[in-house]
Formats: sequence, C-alpha cells, structure tokens
Amino acid sequence: MQQLGRYEIVAELGRGAMGAVFRARDPRIERTVAVKTISVPVTDAKSREEYRQRFFREARAAGRLAHAGIVTIYDVGEDEATQTPFIVMEFVDGQVLNELAAAAPDGRVPLESALDLLRQVALALDYAHSQGIVHRDIKPANIIVTKDLRAKIADFGIAKVSLAEVTLVLGTPAFMSPEQLSGKPIDGRSDLFSLGVIAYWLLTGDKPFTGESITEVCIQVATQYPRPPTEVDPALSPDVDYVLDRALAKDPDKRYQRGKDIAADIQDLLSGRRPRSLASKEQTQVLAAAEGATLALPPSAAGRSSTTSSQSPGVRAQMAPSSANSQAGSQPVGKRRRLAILYSVLGTLLALVAVALFAASFNRALPADLQIVGQYPFRAAEVYIWVDGDLRYHDELRAGSYPHPHSKLRETMPVSGGAIALTLPVRAGTHVVRVRVDAPDDSYDRDVSIPGKFRAYSENTLQLDFNNHNLDLNWK
Repeated sequence: MQQLGRYEIVAELGRGAMGAVFRARDPRIERTVAVKTISVPVTDAKSREEYRQRFFREARAAGRLAHAGIVTIYDVGEDEATQTPFIVMEFVDGQVLNELAAAAPDGRVPLESALDLLRQVALALDYAHSQGIVHRDIKPANIIVTKDLRAKIADFGIAKVSLAEVTLVLGTPAFMSPEQLSGKPIDGRSDLFSLGVIAYWLLTGDKPFTGESITEVCIQVATQYPRPPTEVDPALSPDVDYVLDRALAKDPDKRYQRGKDIAADIQDLLSGRRPRSLASKEQTQVLAAAEGATLALPPSAAGRSSTTSSQSPGVRAQMAPSSANSQAGSQPVGKRRRLAILYSVLGTLLALVAVALFAASFNRALPADLQIVGQYPFRAAEVYIWVDGDLRYHDELRAGSYPHPHSKLRETMPVSGGAIALTLPVRAGTHVVRVRVDAPDDSYDRDVSIPGKFRAYSENTLQLDFNNHNLDLNWK
C-alpha cells in the first residue's frame, strides 16, 4: 500500500485487530501524520454502511477536541479501491505506555514519573468529558508518551464503534469499568475507572484484575476489589490506597466524578501532601462531630442565669449581700453576669446556625430524579447531557422502524425520528441541566442549558422540543 487518499504511506507502525497504523506524509502541507485504517466487520451491506457512517460521525465529533494531552485528529477519509475508512492523526514520536513500562527497570516507571503521567491523562480526560466525548477504551496501548514524558491519549472517536467487534481479541476487559461490561449506559466516570486500573498497574507493577480467561477477568472487575496497593508494595504511601480505592469503586457515584478531581489528588501525592479530597472528607467528619457535640451540650450558663433572674424578689433579697464589701464587689459580679448572658446568646446563635447548615447540607444530600423526554426528528444523532458541568449521559439516537405497508412483506421501513426517555439520579437542590444534540446528516447542532430546582424524593421532567429545527427545554 503506497497511498491512502492523498496521504503518502512512509512506513507501517503497527497492526492489530482493528486495522493498521502507518506513518504518512501529507503532500499539501508537507506534514508527517499518522494514518489508522479501520477494519469494517464483514456483514451484510446495510450493516457495513451503518458502521461506516457511525465511524465518520464519531471521528468528526472527536475532531473537535484540541488539548495538549490528546492526539489531534486532522482528517477522515476512505480508500476508494478497498472502501476502507481511515483516520488521519497527529504523529507523536514516542512509546505507548506499556512499552515504556516494559523498557524501565523491573518493568516499572519511576514513581514520580508515573504519578505525573497519570495526572496528565486525568486532565486530558477531564477536558474531553467536558466536551461531551467519552473515550471508552482507556488502556496503556492508547496512551503515547513522548521522549520528554508528555502523555497523549490516542484513538478518541473510534473506540465506540470498534469495541463490540474486537474486545475479546484485545483483552480490553481488564481495563473496562463494571458498567461497561454489563452493558449499562456509561459516562466519563467509566474512563476514570479505566485510569484507576492503569494507575494500580503503574504504581504496583501488578494488574488489579487478572484471570485465566476473559470470563474470569470480567467477574473480578464486576465483583471483586484488588489488594490494597500498600500490600503489594509497602513502600507506597497509604494515601495511594485511598486514591486507587476511590478510583476503582464499583459504583460510579462513589468514584471520582471528574478527571480534574483525581488529578488534584495525584498532584498532592506528588507533593507529599495528603490528597485534598481526603483532607476535605476528614474535615467534614470533624465538623459534623463538633456539631453533634454542640447540640448535645448541657444547659448553658444562660439557662442558669435566666433561672436565677426568674426567682421571686423575696428570694433574691435573702441572697443579696448586705455588707459594704459586697457593695464593692457588686460591679464585677454584674459585669460577669452580662458577659455570661452575652456568651450564652452567641452560643445559642452559633448552635442555631450549625443546625441550619447541617439541615441544609442534609437536604442537599437527599436523592431526587431528573427525567428527560422528547420526540426527535432525526434518523441518527448524538445526545449529550450535563448536570452542573458534569457529563451524565452520552449516547446515539437512532430512528425507529415500522412494518412495511404491504402486509405480505415482512421488512420494516425506517422512521425519520424517535423518542428519548431516560432518568438520571441527582441530589436535592438547584442544578443547571445542559443538553447538546448533534445530527451531522441533518446539519443540526444545538446546545441549550436550563436551571431547575429539585426537591428531595421528587422527580422533575424536562421536555425536549425540536420544533422548527430548534431545541427548546421546558420543565413539565
């Protein structure tokens, strides 16, 4: 093969189940690029065409990403002779992460370098997720490390269309999230789980999930927790246990929610500080304990002074000093009483504030539901849904079908459009919901946000209206 489209092939860099990667030259601008061919599954013509179109949509979406930690996509095309789709990317002169580790002493990257590479990947993922793009196949072979130890994530835009066909061949399940293996909807937190698997392997030298078969690996990913990193390598800080335990949580809600959050904790590990999210958690626990202690205190001096002041004049007269010395000391006693009352009032106010803050935080922690419904007019589109800047849902909308009008024919005819109905868990409080729908075939790309207030244990329904080629959001 000497040429793909206008790109002149210089050398083959690698080959796998998904296709081959070539070093190539773009003659128009004299630039060295990497060209990756994509193997289209051998099925019927209709399925092949759907696969091709989906690949082009995914690649176009990933082409919007512009970040130093992500391999840039320049172009997509198709070889006319073989009808093989290909993707043209930035050429990165470096090694993939597993090759870098294999070349290091004892097969392990030095600790500081490993932590810095993980931090870089986490920040790159945070950017991609903020743009509505989930990688779905984060693994060492998709992380390229340059000679100056800069990490770049490759293969954005093709994992979604290829994983189903090549997962068993590549052994990818060892790096996949539990929800991904079970076929549940995924978001950026799935990529962060995969990053946690890579982190465990980089920092300990062992993979967290292993087995004699792919089935055994999948069971471990879904049901078992690996040994704490400090048991594998006692030289590691106990704070590493905390970071990796949180990154590898089976429940996505208990993981790091954003790449920037795990990046911040990794930066603290690099600096020899306690991970900031752990320190914040401990501080919250201390404050909660302090609030509980405040509410459990016995009656204050204010209560006692008020009881004394409510006694009858006769009783107070009997207790009042009659000597001259007592008159001399009456001023300090009165002053102390006023201070006691002042401190009591302040203590009561602080206790009330603490109770109010506790109640507010408790209410915010209670669950609620966000239901999203709508009828869309597209044959195919991508939908992205954020809640307060966190990508919570990303999937492809596909048109439905209905029986052919001639009853003797069993075929179905495509419908231009379909329905969306999904429910996302949120917390009680006010949230901003952002919805983006991209349908390239219909030249449609809309991005709209709307605030909403959620009461505890309630469900708010957001209606998506696509009238007049617009996107309107309305609470029902």
